[in-house]
Amino acid sequence: MRNVADTGLQILLKLLQNVEQHESVAPSFYQTYLTDILQHVFSVVTDTSHTAALSMHATILAYIFSLVEAGRVNCQLGPTTDNVLFIQDFTATLLRSAFPHLTDNQIKIMVQGMFNLDQDIPAFKEHLRDFLVQIREYTGEDDTDLFLEEREKALQAAQTEKRRIQLSVPGILNPARSS
Repeated sequence: MRNVADTGLQILLKLLQNVEQHESVAPSFYQTYLTDILQHVFSVVTDTSHTAALSMHATILAYIFSLVEAGRVNCQLGPTTDNVLFIQDFTATLLRSAFPHLTDNQIKIMVQGMFNLDQDIPAFKEHLRDFLVQIREYTGEDDTDLFLEEREKALQAAQTEKRRIQLSVPGILNPARSS
């Protein structure tokens, strides 16, 4: 199931990248779907039953924020002509309605950080993870799954290193297993 989710997120990112390349369809796509995509990505990333692919969610969100911030969304998204201001307000309203226990200052810092960090995916991901931890601390939920990807990578790296060391010392591994 995880591969399906990962594939879907990769397709979404590629779709957004492809739309940006086609200036004739981009404005109508952005006006119709950008806020919906933003809303659904936030919905999934903040849903405690969805634990995987935080990196990909962060990449997609950062890409959307960087599109808006760099002025590559060449149409008016909302009632104001300033798309950055509109997306900031949209995101703040979205988060405020989903998490009424958060203060206005917490939401402001979250939204501001998303725009400030949209060019640095690892920092953006950490900012997003910090926000998710704040949400889960309030509800008393376990937040260890937010670090799942890093743990899996660390375990895989440790396994690879262990295997490399074992292969470098003759006789540690059964010869039939060394290939």
